[in-house]
Amino acid sequence: MRLIALICGNVLALFLASHYIAGVAISGGWREVLIVGLVFSGVNFFLKPLLTLLLGPIILLTLGIFILVITMGVLWVTDLLLPQMNIAGIGALFLATLLISTINFATHIVFRK
Repeated sequence: MRLIALICGNVLALFLASHYIAGVAISGGWREVLIVGLVFSGVNFFLKPLLTLLLGPIILLTLGIFILVITMGVLWVTDLLLPQMNIAGIGALFLATLLISTINFATHIVFRK
């Protein structure tokens, strides 16, 4: 149940980012948004823990702010993997990362273990 909620949260965050942040676009309809959300969730599931482990000292030195950079990297990798998604610029990438992180934070609070 928690995994489904997290994936739905990512899909919702990407949908909102594509509609409200200039420079973030997902071409197509709901099917493409769902595909992008699933791929982002998969990349986030496999790549983010590895990067967090490897970059742990930097995360500690920056008091956790570097996790935003890791999430930006995960979102950028998703952008590179999927032709349906286009992020034009670092500003749009940063704003989309803030939105996705906020929605993921809320989802984690609501669906605690």
